[in-house]
Amino acid sequence: MMKEFPVSDEYQIGGSLPADASSYVMRQADLDFYEGLKAGEFCYVLNSRQMGKSSLRVRTMQRLQAEGTVCASIDLTGIGKEDVTPEKWYAGIVNSLVSSCQLERRYSIRT
Repeated sequence: MMKEFPVSDEYQIGGSLPADASSYVMRQADLDFYEGLKAGEFCYVLNSRQMGKSSLRVRTMQRLQAEGTVCASIDLTGIGKEDVTPEKWYAGIVNSLVSSCQLERRYSIRT
């Protein structure tokens, strides 16, 4: 008889793990990334594909948000398509920030 596991305990291919996934393995990078961001430092995460970068971001953002920090995530791959003017590229970044910070009611990307 096979044991059934909750969805959060299953092996996942691609994408970020849920913030409360019990299969997530804490690394030194988790602490370094969190502490750097808390200190107001510019931080970046470089690693190979499928190595937990998105999960690190999700967990760190959740931790910071729980402490009252406003967090935003910008996916540059969705902004920099072919034939994009600099104005449209920057508008894409602003739109991502407005959306991530839930500021749609206060700011209009068109204005």
